[in-house]
Amino acid sequence: MIFSQKRLSMNWFRNQRIRYKIIFIYFPLIFIPLFILGFVSNHVYTDAIVKKTIKNVSDNSSLIITRITGMLTNVESCANMLTINLNKVIVEDPQTQGAPETSLQLYTQITNQLSFALLVFPDVQSAAFIDTSNRVFGSNLLLERNLEQIRSSEMLRQIDSSSGNNIWYPMQRRDYLTHDSGETVMTLGKRIVNIYTGQKLGILVLNIKESSLSSIYQKIGSIQDGSYFIVNEQGVVVSSQQPQEVLQEVADPALKSWITSSTHQSDLTSFQHEKTLVVSSDVPSFGWKLISMAPLESLTADTRKITLLIVLIGFVCLFFALLGAGMLSQLIAKPIMGLTKHMKKVKEGTLDQEFQVDSEDEIGLLASGFNAMIQRIQELLTNVNFEQKKKREYELALIQAQIKPHFLYNTLDVIYTLSEMGRARDVQRTTKALADFYRVALSKGRETITLEEEVRNVKDYLSIQRIRYSDVFNYEFDIHNDALSGLIPKLTIQPLVENAIYHGLKTKGSLGLLKVTGEIVEGKIRIRVSDDGVGMPPDRLEAWAMNQITPQDAIGFGMRNVNDRIRLYFGDEYGLQIQSQLGQGTEVTLWLPFQSEE
Repeated sequence: MIFSQKRLSMNWFRNQRIRYKIIFIYFPLIFIPLFILGFVSNHVYTDAIVKKTIKNVSDNSSLIITRITGMLTNVESCANMLTINLNKVIVEDPQTQGAPETSLQLYTQITNQLSFALLVFPDVQSAAFIDTSNRVFGSNLLLERNLEQIRSSEMLRQIDSSSGNNIWYPMQRRDYLTHDSGETVMTLGKRIVNIYTGQKLGILVLNIKESSLSSIYQKIGSIQDGSYFIVNEQGVVVSSQQPQEVLQEVADPALKSWITSSTHQSDLTSFQHEKTLVVSSDVPSFGWKLISMAPLESLTADTRKITLLIVLIGFVCLFFALLGAGMLSQLIAKPIMGLTKHMKKVKEGTLDQEFQVDSEDEIGLLASGFNAMIQRIQELLTNVNFEQKKKREYELALIQAQIKPHFLYNTLDVIYTLSEMGRARDVQRTTKALADFYRVALSKGRETITLEEEVRNVKDYLSIQRIRYSDVFNYEFDIHNDALSGLIPKLTIQPLVENAIYHGLKTKGSLGLLKVTGEIVEGKIRIRVSDDGVGMPPDRLEAWAMNQITPQDAIGFGMRNVNDRIRLYFGDEYGLQIQSQLGQGTEVTLWLPFQSEE
């Protein structure tokens, strides 16, 4: 079905006018390269933009992470500084030793220390100190509200049970120890102890606003239509340029899965039906990941403009192609039509035509080629007639050579001898084999017979020769069944067998083995005739390879005739191949195309 449609399309194309043919040829020649150029340039530019964006985002992410790490380090430094300063105020100031819980001076000194720390470390939004009497000292009065919640806070209990190391609490919203209950803060807690005795002095709480983190990558990071945000190991947004996303799980399940499970630093994939470039960078010590996202459509906007420009150029080229097709059709159509008329006459059998063209362009070359082709056709017809005649001569000569009188005389003499010896059964077999041999040799005038018939003929020939030379050779056949239906020129194998007997085994001096095998190999019939006789001298093999066998050469001329007949029938890729070693034997391989009678 597909082949038929393809054939109809080709016929339709052949019947079109030259102008349209030129257009059909020009169209793919123009648009396919432009399409490839557009596709490749789009791919290359997109790849370059993606790689460049990944590098820029990675560099910006490193700066952002460095800034965030520095901010958190400053908070810890602030906690350490306050530890020392609070020790000075509470422990070393003699004015505070009397009644620190009611001392206004102590309250003022502690809050001054907290305020001073916020001036030194502006990354800290607010600070509070809760002493052993659960009195709250805040850098802002808003931190001192909700005392009951402060005193019952699980966070303070955890800090109080620590050994004095810094404890970070994740981003959260709470209504105590903060300026505003709706504000998202990250908290550092530290148990303050007497640096001399180790006695607990109180608990220090330092807060960082989430907006302080998001402002960092809003200043440093800049992606066209892109965004930055920080997520924790559970896929919850810790900080984002979009405040409504903070403390919420990543909305896109696919993106969340990529963030929590992917070990890749960058990827270009589809999230929420939009192809997006995603870059992930680890924030050390907190198990966070800084995620940078940029839609591919925004990154490749300039690339699409280039592709559109290439398409416009393609339409302009098509216009000029149509214009050029019209001009070319006028220049070449007239001489081609004249050449077509001459070709029609040649098609009708008139080979004495000669097309005259005065130009020396391609049309002139085509005309001279046409004239040379006609001359060559005439020569080939002459050669074909000669080769057909030669083929028939070879065939007749081979048949005459095979149906030799002395073979008939010798066979009749064998029959007479067998009858004298009273071997009536052998007489019958020999007579039948002789009759079958000549029947196949004549084969009612057919030039080709099946391999099965040819093998049967060879077996008849060998059965006769085996009676004459019973002490000279034995023979074996191994022909695959699937090859028996193939066609072969008659009397092809018999000359090879005869050559093996008379020139290989008869002069050996001991009992030899003749073997004939046949099979189909890659759509070809391969027949091998091998013997373990005296072999062929190297000069004889060289003469065979150089095609220097003469009719007077009894050893190789029969095989040369078989080789020539096969090549005349089927072409030069078929024929005989000979391998032989002196004193070890000879193997003749015959190659034929597999063709059945069907």
